[in-house]
Amino acid sequence: MQIKCVIIDDEPHNLENLKRLLTLHCANITVIGVATSAKEGKTLILNEAPDLVFLDIEMPKMNGFAMLESLEKVDFQIIFVTAYSKYVLKAIKSCALDYLMKPIAIDELTSAVAKVTDIVYSQKENEKLKMLVENLRSVNAPQKIALPTAEQLFFVSVDDIIRCKGENNYTMFYLADGSSVLVSKTLKEWDDLLTSYQFIRTHQSHLINKNYVTSYVKKDGGYILMKDGSRVKVSKQKKEQTLNELISVK
Repeated sequence: MQIKCVIIDDEPHNLENLKRLLTLHCANITVIGVATSAKEGKTLILNEAPDLVFLDIEMPKMNGFAMLESLEKVDFQIIFVTAYSKYVLKAIKSCALDYLMKPIAIDELTSAVAKVTDIVYSQKENEKLKMLVENLRSVNAPQKIALPTAEQLFFVSVDDIIRCKGENNYTMFYLADGSSVLVSKTLKEWDDLLTSYQFIRTHQSHLINKNYVTSYVKKDGGYILMKDGSRVKVSKQKKEQTLNELISVK
């Protein structure tokens, strides 16, 4: 079974390079069309109904996210292709979606295609992409993130995360309903993602949601008492920054 794909990128040389790499290294992918703008890309998607879209984000007039928001239905898989942008990567990572950095590395391309191939062949619904579109459309609603575990994918509102604790290459998420989720990513990766949602890194092993802080206790070296009754350490190096962020009103 061949997977039909389209490529949307405003730079023609990037289009040709990706087509060439797909031809050489991804035999199950057939490129059925290309577009050099989001507007053309939207028309191409509606006319050709691809299984997969390689989508550049930062394009003039309408970017890739805006194009996704404008579609009534997103019934295809997607691999984002982008140059570095902190905002863009945060949005994509929050939903555990695949992306390729420019210039494209062959091993990263084949790995991303392999993941998408499994979804297309099994005809699974892309819940991660649905969540991204939902987040983009619901500007004033609580944002959700995807927490991938060994067995399943949890979708949780950022507002429902009380704290995160790093355990080597894993991170334990403690949620408002009393449950916890162990994710196979380091705390640093979640720190990069969650700091824009009023999360504070208090310690090498701890990341807390400011909205669940009850008090800062000075004794025993200093620790933070959370609404769920947990105590979170504050390292000497993080003490001043932590207190400043707790005091600040945002």
